[in-house]
Amino acid sequence: MNLTEITWPVFKLGEREPQQRDGVVYYLVNYVDEQNQPAVSFKVVDDKSVPGATLGLRRLQLKSQDEKLFAIRTAVYFLADLVKLAKSKTWFIDSSGHVFQYRKTLRAKLTTKKIKQVLPADGLGCVVELCGISSRFKCMRHPGEFESYARVLQHGMGFIFYGFCEKLEPDSWRMV
Repeated sequence: MNLTEITWPVFKLGEREPQQRDGVVYYLVNYVDEQNQPAVSFKVVDDKSVPGATLGLRRLQLKSQDEKLFAIRTAVYFLADLVKLAKSKTWFIDSSGHVFQYRKTLRAKLTTKKIKQVLPADGLGCVVELCGISSRFKCMRHPGEFESYARVLQHGMGFIFYGFCEKLEPDSWRMV
């Protein structure tokens, strides 16, 4: 799956590949019941036959039908967070219901820039302006009291916001 095909937000499923059949994404979970007998539980991640344009709307429908849902605990809103969370065995599902693994294939320079200005944003978070970079970055949280620098991934002519830090860190490289 190509990054341009992803419908954000993305949700982390875990390190086991989910099973898929007839538009249903699910996990079979093995457990021991009250009589110490092995049992299997069917936990649904998504069912595309249920009405709803997004994963969240379909899961609400499934929940109202008392379907056992697989717990999704981590939502990813930014590419940098996907890069940080992705391991070689990690599985994700996007808002349209596509299951995928993110493969890190490129090296990018991780550099530190001084925060020039923090601007308010509608809703949650802020917009950060950095010294030496003409573009601004939307962040989910404001920098902490002592965080006066930001880390950015530089690949080609573009930048990806990576996070805040307290001091000037040496440049390094990351797989993205």
